[in-house]
Parts: sequence; C-alpha cells; structure tokens
Amino acid sequence: MHMLDAPWMVDVASGAAPKAVQVLAACHAEMNADAFRMLNQAEQVMGSLLEDTEPVALSPGAFDAISRELGVFTDTAQSSEAPEVEGLFAKLPAALRTVLDDHPHPIWMNKVGGVKEMPIETLEEEGVRVRLLSLPAGRGVAEHTHEAEELTLVLEGGFNDGHSDYVRGDVCHADPNLTHNPRAHDDGPCICLSVEMGRLKFTHPVVAMASRMLGWDKN
Repeated sequence: MHMLDAPWMVDVASGAAPKAVQVLAACHAEMNADAFRMLNQAEQVMGSLLEDTEPVALSPGAFDAISRELGVFTDTAQSSEAPEVEGLFAKLPAALRTVLDDHPHPIWMNKVGGVKEMPIETLEEEGVRVRLLSLPAGRGVAEHTHEAEELTLVLEGGFNDGHSDYVRGDVCHADPNLTHNPRAHDDGPCICLSVEMGRLKFTHPVVAMASRMLGWDKN
C-alpha cells in the first residue's frame, strides 16, 4: 500500500494542510485501514498537545462562527442514512461525495488521449489545483515532473507511473525530484483525485509547448 506520509498526516491533523489535502486524507482513511490508524494517531497527538496548552476564552459567538465555517457542527440531530447517489459518485468516498454536493451538475472536460478531468473549485486556493481525473484503459498523462508536490489518490481502478503500481486506496506522492508517466491499467479506466501544489512540467518539448498554449499545466 502507498500511503500519505506522516508529515502530511500531522499537517492534516493540525489543520495546517490545504483544505483539498484534508479531504484527500479523509478519503484515504476511509478507503485504507492503515491510513485511518495513522491519521487517528496524528489526531490524538495533536489533541494531547492542545490539552497541554493554556486555554484562552472565546469571544461571544466565536464557537458558532467557527462551527458554521467548518460545516461539521449542527445543533440538530442528523439522519445516519446515506444520500442516494448514482453512477460513479455512488462509488466515491463519503468525504468526497459531500464536497461534490456543491457541484449540482458536475461536468467532465475532455483532454488529449481520452483523458477527462473535473475541476473541484470549492477545494482550490492560491497555488492549489484540485480535480478528478479519468484515465482510459492503457492511456494516461504524458511524462512530466512538477514544480511542487502533487498528491493523487486512486478512487477506482489503478495506474502505473513507470516507478510503482497504484491501486484503489493508494496515494501517489510526486515532487520535483520525480519524473513519471502515469498510465491506467489495461483492464479498465482509472479514476483519481489529484491535488497539485504547482504546475506540471512536461518533458517532451512539443507537449510542453502545447500545455502552455492550451493551459493544461495551469495552476
């Protein structure tokens, strides 16, 4: 299993990670028991540190404001019954389906080679690009490296990037030191959640020029 590493888990537990990485980690933990345990341990450590911190009184209304911002606290009981979803979205982790509720009409955008992408703008922030990727069987993204880190969680199917094999629940952690060519397995399409914290840098000069002209590598 390829897992999100400990430093990222600590950043997620502390709230320091970008919102998109927090969602990716929640999905990863939902799909991977080892990832769940690691994230839980990181949260326990952060909780212990908070217990040792001198408490500070909140201003009136601060808790309600924080609760509304996080969107995770309510003062009414919630039904435990999962909402009905169809097609691809029925197979997605609940943490991601919740985010996609803000996309009433999700649209796949066609890219070169049959690759499709679905931007998730609600998770994006400065310097962070977030999207679902659909790679057809045996096809993928041209060889590239990255300006900064990229985290890719496999939601369905699998891919090989020339270095390692990734299947459902795995996270591929790429950085400027890695040059790879992700291609879906031959036995079916691959659906991924990709969080890019820098531009893609394609190694082939023609592809690199096309990416700049068409905005494929934008961030």
